[in-house]
Amino acid sequence: MKKISVAHNPVNRAKNRYIDVLPFDDTRVELKSSARTSNNDYINASFIKATEDKRVGRFISTQGPLVKTFEDFWEMIYEYQCPAIVMLTQFDCVKCDEYLPLRNRQGRYGKYDVKIMEEKTDSHHLLLRDVKVQSNESGKIHSVLHIEYADWPDHGVPTSTNDVRQIWKWLHHIPKEHPIVVHCSAGIGRTGTYITIHTTLERILLGDKASYNLVESVKNFRSQRPGMVQTELGDMTTVIVWNVTWCFAELEQYKFCYRAIADELKDLVDSDN
Repeated sequence: MKKISVAHNPVNRAKNRYIDVLPFDDTRVELKSSARTSNNDYINASFIKATEDKRVGRFISTQGPLVKTFEDFWEMIYEYQCPAIVMLTQFDCVKCDEYLPLRNRQGRYGKYDVKIMEEKTDSHHLLLRDVKVQSNESGKIHSVLHIEYADWPDHGVPTSTNDVRQIWKWLHHIPKEHPIVVHCSAGIGRTGTYITIHTTLERILLGDKASYNLVESVKNFRSQRPGMVQTELGDMTTVIVWNVTWCFAELEQYKFCYRAIADELKDLVDSDN
């Protein structure tokens, strides 16, 4: 059993949106600023990677920020130079607190000034924001693309794969040096589903045949953050194996991964013809 101890520390418990969704010690994101007001480096976030191939995107999977963790969230974005944030939920006081300055377009979160420079909605109804994060200490500015997709239902999947595949198109050509942040509410279900789709498409285009095995991919992700890709039946042990064929009849998010990947590959083939 992998160790989860830092998240259980009494000083960190209030930083967790859900008491049963906690990062493993060995893959958790550590805040590293030497100028932190305390020595506590904890945030409920996990590093996620599909392979060691640096041509495949790396991710940070995290919960929807709480009011008390806003500064920690922006510190993570700034310190790890994250090029994009993918938000797969809605702003509300239950699932995800409003960590962006939506009303005044700029706000201060501890040591970080955050400003929305531009906002637009694309043809797929994704809300795109150009966000600048400035350290009050160094004065340096980091730019990040914020993509909000609020229509993905909690504990379910969209009726169409088009919007999710459009997110992949926006992010596919972003340099891979730094991790992309993805969050929903808990940072495991919708988040895990998107990361599975994104990395599988990249691996397929690179000719990685091991990418065809989504079960192994998700098992790998679950070894880095508990519960990645939620299903109607719960744990992966409920999947039935027969002649090495996995039965996904009731596994809604698994099925959505396959649908999105198949739809995108079909579009890519059609565009080449």
